[in-house]
Amino acid sequence: MRKAMIPVILLATGVFAPPVLAQRGGAARTGPVTFTVMVTDPSGAPVTDVRVTMTGPVGRSGRTEGGRLVFEDLPAGEYQFKFEKPGFDPADQAATGRGSKPIPVNVTMKPIPPPPPPPPVAAPPPPTNHNDAKFVVLDMPAFVEKNFVGKAAGKTTQMACGVGGSTTLIQVNEPIAEHVHADADEFIYVLAGEGTLQLSDRSEPLGSGVFLMIPRGVSHAFAIKKKPLVMFSTRAGEKCGG
Repeated sequence: MRKAMIPVILLATGVFAPPVLAQRGGAARTGPVTFTVMVTDPSGAPVTDVRVTMTGPVGRSGRTEGGRLVFEDLPAGEYQFKFEKPGFDPADQAATGRGSKPIPVNVTMKPIPPPPPPPPVAAPPPPTNHNDAKFVVLDMPAFVEKNFVGKAAGKTTQMACGVGGSTTLIQVNEPIAEHVHADADEFIYVLAGEGTLQLSDRSEPLGSGVFLMIPRGVSHAFAIKKKPLVMFSTRAGEKCGG
């Protein structure tokens, strides 16, 4: 009885063992991998034009359309996905590629909140107006006669003074040395006499009816030809009484 059973056992082993090995070998194989990417914002709305960069056994990149993007025909393995779009925080996600069914890669990108508005700028306080200027009306021939220089070297008489400057009557029999007004433009109108305005690079003759303006910071001097040289001088920008 024992001798008769041995061939049967060998036959059974030879018949059934190969199909089992073949079946196991088929289960180990896998087809190309597909990833289906979906990008949404926190409200669930799709985010388009997101740059998606995939790295792993192979690398690829693309941009979402309507929040979707598909990567196909990929070898199995571990993959990393990076999501970037201006106005959103970057996002990262990992996925394992295995099997033939599409593998979803869903990610939510958060919008970058807008910067806070700048703090309101407080309105500057209204300027303190200490305008002590007084309305002035002068009879110029009478004013000049009353304040005539005579034989003195020179005389300066204030005519009017306001917040933005002052006007004086200047009468000189002697030259005025070189000087400069650092904080005021000087406007000169010659009433009588003759002289010369000396600037650093030029000279200008002065006579009755001549008007000129000397910018602030420009050095100047006056020479006398026919005395007295009588002028109005208005210094714009100079403090009242300066």
